[in-house]
Amino acid sequence: MFERSERTATLATAMVRLGVLVAFLVLIGRLYQLQVMEGGTYQAQADDNRFRFIEIAPPRGVIYDRNGEILARNRPSFVIALVPAELPDDIFDTDVDEEELAIERLLRVLRADTDREIALNLAEVMFLRLGRADFARVVTAAGVDLDFRLVTLQFVEKVDDSEQLVERPTLIPDLSQPLPLEGLVALVYRAVQLGTQGSSYEAIPLLELVNRDRAFDVAEETYQLPGVQLQQIPVRDYVFGETVSHSLGFMGPIPALAAEIYESEGYRNPNEQVGLNGLEFTYQDELRGTPGQKFIEVDILGREMRTVGKVNEPIPGLNLRLSLDIRLQEVMYKSLSAMTEKVKSKNAVAIAMNPKTGAILGLVSLPAFDNNIFSEGIGPDYLALEADENKPLINYAIGGLYPPGSTFKMVSATAALAEGVIEPTSVIVDGGPIYLRNRFFPNDFSQAQKFVSWNHKLGIVHGSMTVVEALGLSNDIFFYIIGGGFPDSQVGLGNEKLAKWMGLFGYGETTGIDLPGEVTSFLPDDQWKRITQAESWTTGDSYNMAIGQGYVLSTPLQVLVEAAAVANGGYVMKPQMVQEMIDAEGGLQWSYTPQVVRELPISKSLLSYVQQGMWAVVNAPYGTAPNSRVEGVTVAGKTGTAEFCQWDAAIEDCAFRDKDDNLPFHAWYVGYAPYEAPEIAVVAFVYNGGEGSAVAAPVVQEVLDFYFNGPPPVDEPEQTETSE
Repeated sequence: MFERSERTATLATAMVRLGVLVAFLVLIGRLYQLQVMEGGTYQAQADDNRFRFIEIAPPRGVIYDRNGEILARNRPSFVIALVPAELPDDIFDTDVDEEELAIERLLRVLRADTDREIALNLAEVMFLRLGRADFARVVTAAGVDLDFRLVTLQFVEKVDDSEQLVERPTLIPDLSQPLPLEGLVALVYRAVQLGTQGSSYEAIPLLELVNRDRAFDVAEETYQLPGVQLQQIPVRDYVFGETVSHSLGFMGPIPALAAEIYESEGYRNPNEQVGLNGLEFTYQDELRGTPGQKFIEVDILGREMRTVGKVNEPIPGLNLRLSLDIRLQEVMYKSLSAMTEKVKSKNAVAIAMNPKTGAILGLVSLPAFDNNIFSEGIGPDYLALEADENKPLINYAIGGLYPPGSTFKMVSATAALAEGVIEPTSVIVDGGPIYLRNRFFPNDFSQAQKFVSWNHKLGIVHGSMTVVEALGLSNDIFFYIIGGGFPDSQVGLGNEKLAKWMGLFGYGETTGIDLPGEVTSFLPDDQWKRITQAESWTTGDSYNMAIGQGYVLSTPLQVLVEAAAVANGGYVMKPQMVQEMIDAEGGLQWSYTPQVVRELPISKSLLSYVQQGMWAVVNAPYGTAPNSRVEGVTVAGKTGTAEFCQWDAAIEDCAFRDKDDNLPFHAWYVGYAPYEAPEIAVVAFVYNGGEGSAVAAPVVQEVLDFYFNGPPPVDEPEQTETSE
């Protein structure tokens, strides 16, 4: 009996020992698996938690005017961001979502539930990150009623194996009213979910443009807010605001439509601020510089402890020095604004350029906008800008097409002289209106087409004229005849030669200025009209074309390039704004060399008669713009009063007709000085402004007067003697 008990005890002991041995071997095997076989994997995961790759943004380049005045610079701002990987994990066996609870606690600390501006800022950032569809879906799913508004958005569509931008009316969430806390929590939670699908250690911006006091408040609370980071970033500051907004442009986050393009070019942060318009867009790569890189070690709260290894310092962006003179720009802006307000025009343009080099000295497009609005996010000012029916974001200097009217007559005069249609001494008589017979009923005078000159409405006929006098008088009869000819008396240029010289002067193509958004029109000819109008070209079409009406359209900059080519002796110049690029140490990295697009095929002696005609406009007793003279300098110029039709579907007719049912006019004037050795050429355009000589010419005169004579003297108050 005792023997059996002893055997049982021995067996039990052996089993225990065997179990201990097996457990020990399992433990050794597991340790071997963890330490040896999978050690590298866990070490990598530990390093991922401990070490971070950080991209260091370079300082963006500063933009200066020609005299070194700062136009665009950087100012510090703060961003509050959230790192998804550092939020508490959700415990599945509880009814509470710990991750969502942490987000709600964070938003309460940020006062998103009580501070209207914070709530609006947060909603804006989430809208840009999630997109309109996801934003609306998440807020609605959270039980929050969302208001919408109708806007026109651009979409990329494939048409015949090519991608094209099309505009469609689209409903987007109205961000002008703050969302309740539950809606904001849902948005941030969604952004965190999407963030964990990529790099969960990449911070998600929550609040941008945070002021210093709020930033310090958050910094003091970060110890109890897991995952929160406070980042300092530069924000663009445009010193002169709307005065130079269309030239400088503005910045914003990378557009969703272009995200893949930017990513392929090395942009890692989808929320990085990039140039979206103006020079900020054109010179984005040069202004941005090259980002730096560093590896850092962080503690359990994600705070930076030390830098590991060598830091690759960022290379600052290049500074731009423009040809633009901000003092001249201010004069142009004030003068044009005053005239626009006086005549109640909805938009206007003024541009100044060196006719010999193409350097832009000033460029104003009205209505303008304060580009600092884009540095402040989507607030009331931004929404008002977007809703403005006059579309102030369009740079009308290069993005608006209008009939140039009589400013086009330099093209017709140059073409007629160069092609031998007239000689400098040739005379054409204005004896009143002329009539073109109907080619189908040539003997029925009642069906003839009547063509008049502006002076006929005043009861004036100009009589005999040479080309110089015709330009000075801006007589339409002269240009009708050199453009389309007149039966049995004069052969005209005709459509083919008019279109040829229109193209030689730079119409029908963009000027190549270093600004985005430039448009151009077609060169109207017989083939174009047959295709688009199903009609053949007529002599009447040539008449209208010769005076800058009919199918002729141009941008204000194209008119300026035309006049500059006459002023400089026949060279079509490429307009340019940036003249130099300078590095952070002041070293010159690039400078612009003036570019001649083409030389007009006309002798200097023949072109001088066109110059004389522009001189006569200002200085001859019969000229149309004596009010554009400037003391101490000889000015040459050309007025333009261009008839137009703005179709109004509501009345099914052209808008702005006067009491006599006449069509309205755009006001044009282009001039240069000094006449003997041009330094500056200026164009002014006022939409629906009326007479060019009365509306546009005074603007150019004021600009030229400031350029040559400086600001007018300030009247000092009279001093009177006083006794104590």
